[in-house]
Amino acid sequence: MKLFNPDKLPIVESFIRCYDEPLQRLFPDDKIKIIFRSLPDEDNDYRDIVVRLNKTVYLSTPEINKLGLTPPEIFATIAHELGHILYHTHPWAYDAEERADSLAAELGLGRQMITVIEKIIASRRFRHITSALVRRIQYLTHLA
Repeated sequence: MKLFNPDKLPIVESFIRCYDEPLQRLFPDDKIKIIFRSLPDEDNDYRDIVVRLNKTVYLSTPEINKLGLTPPEIFATIAHELGHILYHTHPWAYDAEERADSLAAELGLGRQMITVIEKIIASRRFRHITSALVRRIQYLTHLA
């Protein structure tokens, strides 16, 4: 797996520095190429924090700042999105979010993923999925 950061996002540079080696051990296939890009505010109609499209992960600095995410929490959200890509989750699958969360936990970021989810719940920005978010916290708690 190869990670690319063409927008030179500092948080992504830090993530790659910290987690490239463990990710390479888990996913040694050099044919997998993942790109990280900045998500411009004008293109972020759904107020996404971190989102992926195919094998590109987009980060919204304004939305990350609104939630007050710490660098380890941002690493956890990046790991979560990588989990979707690397584990080939399907949006309609019941366990897709939990499966993606498991990569954060495998990288030692399970507690940080829990605090991200807690911040999302507290923000009330996605009230319609609160019960699903709580299930994810329960899942991550059992992984620890």
